[in-house]
Amino acid sequence: MKRIIKSCLILFASVIGLSSCLEDKGYTDIVNGVGADPIVSIYGNAGGSLQTSKFKIDTLVSVTYQVNLGSVNPLDKDLALTMGVTTTATDYLKATNAKRVAAGDDAYEILPSSTYTYTNPVIKAGTRDADFKVNVKLPKTLDFTKEYVIPVGISDASGVKISSNLGFMNIFVGGTPNKYDGAYTSIGYFSHPSSPRDINRQKTLKTIDKSTSETEFADLGYIMWLKVNKDNTVTIIPQGTATGLAGPFEQTGVNKYDPATKTFTLNYQYNVGTRVITEVIKKN
Repeated sequence: MKRIIKSCLILFASVIGLSSCLEDKGYTDIVNGVGADPIVSIYGNAGGSLQTSKFKIDTLVSVTYQVNLGSVNPLDKDLALTMGVTTTATDYLKATNAKRVAAGDDAYEILPSSTYTYTNPVIKAGTRDADFKVNVKLPKTLDFTKEYVIPVGISDASGVKISSNLGFMNIFVGGTPNKYDGAYTSIGYFSHPSSPRDINRQKTLKTIDKSTSETEFADLGYIMWLKVNKDNTVTIIPQGTATGLAGPFEQTGVNKYDPATKTFTLNYQYNVGTRVITEVIKKN
């Protein structure tokens, strides 16, 4: 009889311990030690959040995430999970977009389902974790003026409970070119105390995010970012070595982008105004 009681106490302690552990991990399904049935989630800090992965145009890219089984003991049989676009994942996207719109940003779009697939994970008997992949191939015809998200969640868990707050995620589709990306010609003038000169050179703008691109600082080989604001004004942000130029760095005069002609008009200076750059950067 004592052995039976002791075994029951050990089991009870295990259940309470698991519940506490699951609460610590952030499961909202576990409340006050209640609810120690097996439960599955997306593992790590990915569950219930927005993650970013970089993809390439017309190239198949796979990103790997994990699912996890929370239970007193591992299961004695394989557990097959099905991944898909779930209500919890799309609800999270709606909440994210509401915040973005309120802040004056554009809403994310759902990436067309024809551009990606999932590999469904199987948590093997006696284990708790398994990998799943999201395979993405972005077509050249995709509208790259928009920003995309892949909503993904555990849509079926073979009868095991799915975490309501950690059983889904959103993947931001990074690495796609913005509308400013490409080859340009820069025409301008560099006012300099010892080597004043005209600027006439080819430049390339590379995508940082939807509104920000990287290019050359004047004709110095240093790097700057050009951020196009909602009103088409431009914020110039020195990067890397350019941040260490004798300063202060300042924007002066007009700094704007003309979407009709795809042209940047930039005016900036450094070293207390002794080095002044004026340039017009137009897309080829």
